[in-house]
Amino acid sequence: MSAKNNKVSILYFETNPSDIALMERYLKDLGTKYEFFHVDSLKAGLSLISQQSIDLVLLELNLKDSQGFRTITSIMEVSPTVPVVVVTTVNNEIIIGQSAKAGVQDYLVKSQFDAKTLCRVANFSLQRFKSQSKLEETAKELEGFKKRFLEAQKMAKFGTWEMDVVSNEMTWSDEVYRIFGIQKGSLTPTLSEYMKIVPSEDRATVAAFFEEAGRFGHLLNMEHKIVVGNLNIREVQVQAMVKMEESSHKVVLVGLIWDITERKTSEKLLFEKAISNQTASIQEEVLADLGFQVRTPLSSIINLLFLLGNTETSSQQEMLVSNLKTSVSDLSLSVNNLLNFSLMVTDTVKVEEEDIVLADFLTGALNVVRIKAETSKINLRFMPDGHLPEKITADPRKITQIIYNLIEHSLRQSEEGDDLTIRASCDPAADGMQLEVRIINARKQLNASELSELNNVEDVIKDVLNSSSKEMTPKKKLVGLAISSKLVKSLGGELKFLNLESTGSEILVKLPVKLSDKIRFQLGERPNAPMRILMVEDHFLNQLATKKVLLSWSDHVSVDIAENGQIGYEAVAERNYDIVLMDIQMPVMNGLESAKKIREFSQVPIIALTANSSKQEEEKCLEIGMNDYLSKPFKPHDLYERIMSVLTSVHV
Repeated sequence: MSAKNNKVSILYFETNPSDIALMERYLKDLGTKYEFFHVDSLKAGLSLISQQSIDLVLLELNLKDSQGFRTITSIMEVSPTVPVVVVTTVNNEIIIGQSAKAGVQDYLVKSQFDAKTLCRVANFSLQRFKSQSKLEETAKELEGFKKRFLEAQKMAKFGTWEMDVVSNEMTWSDEVYRIFGIQKGSLTPTLSEYMKIVPSEDRATVAAFFEEAGRFGHLLNMEHKIVVGNLNIREVQVQAMVKMEESSHKVVLVGLIWDITERKTSEKLLFEKAISNQTASIQEEVLADLGFQVRTPLSSIINLLFLLGNTETSSQQEMLVSNLKTSVSDLSLSVNNLLNFSLMVTDTVKVEEEDIVLADFLTGALNVVRIKAETSKINLRFMPDGHLPEKITADPRKITQIIYNLIEHSLRQSEEGDDLTIRASCDPAADGMQLEVRIINARKQLNASELSELNNVEDVIKDVLNSSSKEMTPKKKLVGLAISSKLVKSLGGELKFLNLESTGSEILVKLPVKLSDKIRFQLGERPNAPMRILMVEDHFLNQLATKKVLLSWSDHVSVDIAENGQIGYEAVAERNYDIVLMDIQMPVMNGLESAKKIREFSQVPIIALTANSSKQEEEKCLEIGMNDYLSKPFKPHDLYERIMSVLTSVHV
């Protein structure tokens, strides 16, 4: 219905003047607010539709220049967004059926309707057409979301599933079939079919997991092996939670499943190298390359999850996306632990400081372990000091690893029903500020042997690495603590394990930090003027994900892509950009060479985006004239903040 003067614009195709007069009289009798137009030919009507906003077409099939069904198709082709009601003397079921298939909303036979019937048909046609249009639009949006969600599953190697707890019938997403190595459509998914691919030695444990998940309302996690193609053993991680379907009132299990074979293989290989005294031979450049290969696709997944989270989702899908985000954060931290295992055989630790929004940072770190605490039925409470500074300068990745590893250790040592309290404060120190984090278990105290081992954990692990492989097994869980201890020392801090005076124990971390003097970019702040960005990046998924993240930031943002440094350098020479986002490792010409050539003729702001996270590389970027440096994977808001910060500083 047209909003113009709150009137309905009606166009009547009709050659008979008496029928036109009758139609207009019917409308007047009803007192309807309308604008009435009439034409006697198809050509004249189509011309009027192109010039005038029309809400409803009343159509006689036989016109001066068009006859029968062809009249309908001609109008529908030119103006598919306007509802059509056929008004004719012909009462033919075949024509009525053809008209409905073509998209006509209703059919009136002359001399068989009055003013009230006309009004009812017109109103119904307008409302039904509007509803159909909305349904079609919603269907397209849902199809687009489904496609993006399936792409995210394939990239992250996870699938979704549901199971009726009464019948044990299951529904698997496409990625679940792929993980199991089963052709979709070759079987009807059930718990029995699932158990067939579980090795016999694991079936009792897996069956117990599904039984427990069906009885309790909290999220459950487990890892187990599967047999793919009767030969290949792989490992998966499964999450499950019981839900009630509102529409059918069925009780169902919903969950996720990840293929974690590669991760498990990497961990196993890493420990085998440590056990066999070969960890010391892991060269820095090998770990840097491994970090690049892992962090680059991880950055794409984080950006795509950000975009997926901004689409319309059901409550169940929101839960799955939220759990996936937490699991990706968990994976990111596990990767850093994996890459930093070499810290146990070297004294070289690189500190990489940047600005941190402290409250958001601490909350994000704790969210990673919150699901694990809930699964173990441990009460995890975060109690930050009310006077925390808004922003500090420190090494966020190392602090995150420290906190994550220490809480993970505390969760393992806690029992069901324990209260684990995390306290955080920041107080003035001799040369800046000191961040204190306390992890308190009010029930569990440590004996003298445990305290000695924990407070000397680095020496314990080094002794194990220099001994036989058999002695490594009971000490595996201390590796994360040893890495945390090493990282705390590298940051100039202090780590202690203590017993409280009355009851319980405490882990105390003290880390020196600095107050940031930069103005914080406010969450939700967006560019309010055109911003043209050049992204120089060779990884296709990073191109796709980062561009979408930037375009979703503001309608004022436009993004061009260059596949390597040479193309990026040429693009800057030919066009004006507000800022350049420059990857470092690229074919043809790398990011450092490209930025150096750009600085020969332009001072356009350049931010380095790279998966090689090192202080040396950051210094190289700044030395050749780049304005800032951000390592992958990064959160979208971190990128927005860096862009606004750089643009603000260059225009001051």
